[in-house]
Amino acid sequence: MTRFCDFACSPYFNKHKDVKALVTLLSEAYPDFSEKKCGRSVLFKQLFPGKTHHQPSLAIVFSYSLRLFEQFLVAEELAAAGAFIDKTHYAKQLRKRNLTAFLRENELETEIKTTNKVSKSVSPTSTTLDGIQRSYRAAAERDAIGLKTGHPQLESLLEKQFHLDAFFALDKLRDACELQQRARLIKTELPGDVLLEALVKSFESAERLRKIPLIEAYLAIYSLLKTNDLAQFRACLDFIRENSGQIGKDDLQQLFNYLQNHCIEQINKGQQPFLWEVFRIYQFQLDNQLLLVNGELPEWHFKNIVTTGLRIDERDWVRNFMESYKNQLPAGVAENAHRYNLAMYFYHIGQPKQVLPLLVQVEYTDLRYNLDAKSLLLRTYFDLGEDEALMAHCEAFKQFVKRNKSLTEFQKQGYFNLIRFAIKIYRLWLNEGLVKQDKWQQSALQLKADLGAAETVFNKPWLEGKLEEMIGNI
Repeated sequence: MTRFCDFACSPYFNKHKDVKALVTLLSEAYPDFSEKKCGRSVLFKQLFPGKTHHQPSLAIVFSYSLRLFEQFLVAEELAAAGAFIDKTHYAKQLRKRNLTAFLRENELETEIKTTNKVSKSVSPTSTTLDGIQRSYRAAAERDAIGLKTGHPQLESLLEKQFHLDAFFALDKLRDACELQQRARLIKTELPGDVLLEALVKSFESAERLRKIPLIEAYLAIYSLLKTNDLAQFRACLDFIRENSGQIGKDDLQQLFNYLQNHCIEQINKGQQPFLWEVFRIYQFQLDNQLLLVNGELPEWHFKNIVTTGLRIDERDWVRNFMESYKNQLPAGVAENAHRYNLAMYFYHIGQPKQVLPLLVQVEYTDLRYNLDAKSLLLRTYFDLGEDEALMAHCEAFKQFVKRNKSLTEFQKQGYFNLIRFAIKIYRLWLNEGLVKQDKWQQSALQLKADLGAAETVFNKPWLEGKLEEMIGNI
């Protein structure tokens, strides 16, 4: 708001006094834009004192102010992307005005070196797609100046082509990885891409391009997602970790996200060692502050880390993590997130009586929290042997899932199966000793087979564990 006010008050960007006055009024009111302070009649009286309210006059000021705000956001984006310190824009203006003599010697070469963080003779290691694009613009401008001054150089044109290849290859690979990920999620086949196949094959001999860690990282991820070769996972993870300092934060987060999704897919297939891989990825991200957003840890990262840590029984680490990071949770959700995850922790360490008081304090404003809390409550009632509470909760849980239009059919099926098998296993436990042993054993084995064959069951490992406790070595 402060920067926008400065922007609006600058005569270079805005010469409309009423727009300046409106933005100043809004800045003074911030963050209270209530009707009392910023209603149309209130603003009109302050902008046009002594005049009868005329909405069209106010609408014009609103329109100009909104247009100015759009320009301000563009300026903010350009500044964040480094456009105002990019020497190629300066060089282009000098060239257009025939003032290239004012361009200091080797200024564009310095721009390329700065962008790539290495000398021009070495392959670039730009950490972002924007960095490679700036290198391309710098080489293109250097070549244009050479042509204009009558001193064309082969080197500048070759550099321009190389950075163009690098930009295209990286952007193509990034999209290819995302396409693979989305296709796996919706379980569909992708159409053939001749250009992508040719590009991937060309990397076998494109040594200079492959020396860019960002390209090599996305190439490794693409190969992993396409072939699903588990042997590639470790090499891919190690490469990204070792070269993390040469990869921008946004890309690094995306690369780790692909690796985590790959691990989750393997875990769902029964490959439990991948739980440790996910855990180590989270630890690396925490150590390098890759999960923080504006200095805060999003609540869903907090929850996923706790869940993963508990599943591998790193209970001491999890408790220390919760206490260390609870103050870095966003203020509006900190208490809610901490209570829910503390309830998860107590359930895991075998103290279900500590769970219920915490869950009562959780506010269910988010659907995911609501569903996760209901699932945890089901398991808690089960473990405490609360017959009536469990059955009443299961019925209410089932109706909640049935009526919720935000859930996909896959999600509904997963929760319905959780409820159905939980009730069957609990009743099997109640019937032990009340029916003939051979009949009870037959029912138990049939239930085990049915649970094993079922594909979409949430909390399936917990259900299997409870069933295994009952039937033992049958």
